[in-house]
Amino acid sequence: MKLNSLNTASRVLLPTLEELGTARSLTVAIMLRYGDVAGILSLKTDPRHYVSAEVYFRDVQATSLLKKVRGLDVEGIDRRAAALKKWWQGEQQCYQTNERLAKFNYGGFLDHQDLAVFRVLRQAAKTIHSWIGPRPPNLDEIDGRFGPGATFSDRGRLTTVPDKITSTPTLTPSAKWYILPFLQTYWGRVNGTKENEQKGNLSWVRGNRFLTVPKTGLIDRAIAVEPAINVFYQLGLGSTIRRRLNSRAGWDLDRAQEIHVQIARESSVTREFATLDLSNASDTVSLELVKLLLPPAWFEELSSLRSPFTQVDGVWVKLEKFSSMGNGFTFELETLIFAALVSASLARCGRSNIIGHDFFVFGDDIIIPDDMSRAITAILNYCGFSLNEDKSFSGPVPFRESCGGDFFEGFDVRPFFLKELVDDPWQLFPDINGIRRSLLRLTAFGVRFPHNVYEKWLALLPSPLNRLFGPEDLGDIVLHWDESRWKYKWENGIRYFRGVRPIPSLLHWKNWRPDVVLASALYGVGDGLLGITPRDPLLSYKVAWVARS
Repeated sequence: MKLNSLNTASRVLLPTLEELGTARSLTVAIMLRYGDVAGILSLKTDPRHYVSAEVYFRDVQATSLLKKVRGLDVEGIDRRAAALKKWWQGEQQCYQTNERLAKFNYGGFLDHQDLAVFRVLRQAAKTIHSWIGPRPPNLDEIDGRFGPGATFSDRGRLTTVPDKITSTPTLTPSAKWYILPFLQTYWGRVNGTKENEQKGNLSWVRGNRFLTVPKTGLIDRAIAVEPAINVFYQLGLGSTIRRRLNSRAGWDLDRAQEIHVQIARESSVTREFATLDLSNASDTVSLELVKLLLPPAWFEELSSLRSPFTQVDGVWVKLEKFSSMGNGFTFELETLIFAALVSASLARCGRSNIIGHDFFVFGDDIIIPDDMSRAITAILNYCGFSLNEDKSFSGPVPFRESCGGDFFEGFDVRPFFLKELVDDPWQLFPDINGIRRSLLRLTAFGVRFPHNVYEKWLALLPSPLNRLFGPEDLGDIVLHWDESRWKYKWENGIRYFRGVRPIPSLLHWKNWRPDVVLASALYGVGDGLLGITPRDPLLSYKVAWVARS
């Protein structure tokens, strides 16, 4: 049986909902039976209204099962239109912030409130200066790199590194200073060969391109697809900010997620820290705020690589925001700005302000001392940011959420989200493992694991796929269970498990010239022999023995 529609999915979803056994889960089951998917997607579960971690988990799991299913077309819901509306709201918010902050950058009358805010902003600017230094590296010292996604001119599946190397590179006029460093890269050398002359060596564009990607059943996520040369060096500057935050501030963004999750767990019990989440954060970092907080040399460098315009449905729009998702340094920049604003607010209140000890920031996930929530929210609001009230928690509420970790009185209550209604049983392993992890959370409340429900999910798989059990550290190539169901063999002291191995389609290197293959290899892509895996490859699968290291 295939999980390729809501009708077939309901054969396992309905027993799961009934097993959860609350008024909410039974409501969702009834709505599913009658096909009211829009109604299910509109439901919310607020932990502030619960006193029991178990009841909350059962309700939120029932509510969340279909929230993030990709490609779930619901009558009356235009996910792209909703994302575009939110994008325009972000631009309007940035315009208002730019108007408000311009007085600090260009001189203007400051009232008592402005002066109080200015002291915090000045302290934040000094903090950023101490964390990343007065200036970025020289142009020839910036280690540019390719990102995994599309660029302004590289679309669809033609977004591999060799595709980007052979296509005509795009850049904005303000990034012209990067042409010489670009020409000295392997990419630039290939681009300058005679074989590429007929294409034209560079293509000038005004900015990035608006695009949406799946987020939830109600709304897509807005991103911006950047020009190729811009994003290559944006990623390099983002890495520089990341390294300097680590070396000068002691905050390692590569480890920050696990730290955030641990602090959220502990604070759901102690209430020591509040967890804040900002709404539409990346699209509300305004131009004037970045100019106000960053050292001038850093602002000029980042400005030369940012896109000043976005192409929306064929029309160029001049941006009020500084950068957006899709820009290679946006994540590090927003982390830097939010961390500096929190640090400065704590310092102005006479509090200790060491990042990684007194507060924690990872993108727009912010963890602060609980009693500072109101003061820090006020400065964030003044700087143009809006608190996501649904995902921010403080005070006596026994719930904290950060970086994908949801905790109620110390219990892990993160629900499982079904991501796709797939039409291939080989691809069901992540869903079956995900629902098992979710059902196992019930055992923390003294409830027996519902084997009957789990077996219904297993029944989606034909034999022998439904017997490929193994340890969790092998990932979703096996079905997770304890050793009682494992089937393995020993060879030369190594244990092998039967699992599902995806076989991606390969683009053979013969599709590209030898100099492109060499340049790709020098960028660490492929081995120059077999080929390269395209983005979103067509997969086939086979059952094979897999070594457990």
